[in-house]
Amino acid sequence: MTRDVEYLEQAWPSLIALKIPGTARSWVENPRRAGTLSPEDQERLGKRGLQTPAPADIQVLDLIYSITTRAAEIAECLIDVVGPVDGHELPDVAASKDPMRWLATARELVPVAHECDDKTAPWVAYLINPLVRQTARLLGDIRDGQVLNGICPWCSGRLSGDVLGQRTMQIHYPDPDEDDDEPLIICRGINCSPPRAMCGMRWRGHPAWTRREWDWLAKMLRDPDREIEKAG
Repeated sequence: MTRDVEYLEQAWPSLIALKIPGTARSWVENPRRAGTLSPEDQERLGKRGLQTPAPADIQVLDLIYSITTRAAEIAECLIDVVGPVDGHELPDVAASKDPMRWLATARELVPVAHECDDKTAPWVAYLINPLVRQTARLLGDIRDGQVLNGICPWCSGRLSGDVLGQRTMQIHYPDPDEDDDEPLIICRGINCSPPRAMCGMRWRGHPAWTRREWDWLAKMLRDPDREIEKAG
């Protein structure tokens, strides 16, 4: 739970930047999270592995408002549960415009408040998880790993229905507790079934490629800019 709150704190500056049309998506960098490609792997994957421009739209503005309002409401409730705490003042929910202070309050007080009332953490999770998912999607930060810019040549980037050209290729980072686990690129596309000669393994039902295959895979991915031109 505190990790989700911390994620919103770190993502907030990048989310605000998306209000400016044409701002590049940027992943939140946290040395305690393996959430981005290394410079070496980014170079190997080329532009198909780099972030893409994301225009500002009403969805961004709505999410910014929701995070600000929800953070103040959560902080107010937590302070009510644990009582007055040095350094934490009750927010003015109606006047709150910057959630950073309230997110920090939530991150620090959730464990204490949960000891007072064991319904606290599930309640905070219920309120904040949808905001985390929306933020991660807008920033291209599927928190398990980076979403690549290239389009899968086998499913043509199909995530739902007949919509093609979606970015379905994603980095899966290894479990730090598993010595034999290794980073993979997986395709989350619907019914993605590359020929066996093109993909020798699957991860949780999805086609997957190990790091030694990434150079070859980068050449196979379709250029998203050309896909847009063809669609137009």
